[in-house]
Amino acid sequence: MALNLNLKMESSRFISAVLINTLESCREGDFELLTQMGLSLQTMRALNKLKADQIHSIAENYVRDVPNLKFLPLDSAKLTRIIEIEAAEALRYEMIDEFLKRGACKEMMSELFGLRSTQVASRKRFLDVPTVKGRLPATTLEEQRIVYDSWLASLGISDVLKRMLAVAESTDVALSQIYREVKIIEEVTGNPTGRSTNNVRQICA
Repeated sequence: MALNLNLKMESSRFISAVLINTLESCREGDFELLTQMGLSLQTMRALNKLKADQIHSIAENYVRDVPNLKFLPLDSAKLTRIIEIEAAEALRYEMIDEFLKRGACKEMMSELFGLRSTQVASRKRFLDVPTVKGRLPATTLEEQRIVYDSWLASLGISDVLKRMLAVAESTDVALSQIYREVKIIEEVTGNPTGRSTNNVRQICA
């Protein structure tokens, strides 16, 4: 019950704001919002005679006996699409942050996520991830072996990015080195993933 009352209070504030903005637009000679609201100039003239607290009272009366959200039509399909897009973008940035924390170099971030060097540097600074300058260190034979074993063991993970993260978690090898080894593995084994790492960016889009 309290939740419903809060929703109606917030809704009445919204309707009050819309009415006041519509009235202000009419006073300035702009009737576009009035047309969109489906109201008449006569109604606005009547509203113009009222005080702010009276306009708020009108909004409260409007929502009082109306079931929640019935006075505010929602395009649920559109809202669902927007939510899904934002959720996917949030997951993408979580993935970016995880890659940077696990040693992905700027070239790798550019190829996989389309990030510019400045974007990578800024994000690293925000995450307090140190930047390693110079050439990528050579992978030892032991690291090559454990990356190879872990990559094949994670064959059931269809998403290439998640698979590389799984390898990084299980081996504690930097992602930039893992990425280099994965390319070699794919060339030698005939691409056991069924996807080329050169096309990972398309998978993320």
